[in-house]
Amino acid sequence: MKADEAWFTAGSAAALSGLSLAMVNYLCRTDVVVPSGNEGIRGRGTRRRYSFGDVVALRLVARLSARGVQPLRVARSLKALRRLHPEITLTSLPATHVVTDGEHLYLRRPGDPLERALDGQMTFAFIIELSDLQREIASQITRPARRKASTRRG
Repeated sequence: MKADEAWFTAGSAAALSGLSLAMVNYLCRTDVVVPSGNEGIRGRGTRRRYSFGDVVALRLVARLSARGVQPLRVARSLKALRRLHPEITLTSLPATHVVTDGEHLYLRRPGDPLERALDGQMTFAFIIELSDLQREIASQITRPARRKASTRRG
């Protein structure tokens, strides 16, 4: 069996995601991240089977939580992400980055507009690297000073 076809127990999913077992249980109970391997079978005594993609979603929750994003605020987007993009496996991803405003999740692929995870709607965002702006202005400030110094010598 390939690693991306393996099923993970709740305990293994917790360990791999960096969340506590109690948090994984809570996310399952509140339908934020539901294990794919159970296909709708729920209830006490049911062994939960998490897929690789489920574990990635749990780790995403852990990262967002560490940055102050509440899991329940992004729950709808997380569920849609798993539904629209089941291809999250050991060797396949739907995008290179996940972007959030604290409520919605967006997928980012280089050169493409952002895709809203909730419904696949494309949206535009303009991301500008501040360090580039800083470097451009710094180079313009130092250039005129060098020119003045060289014209005084001549």
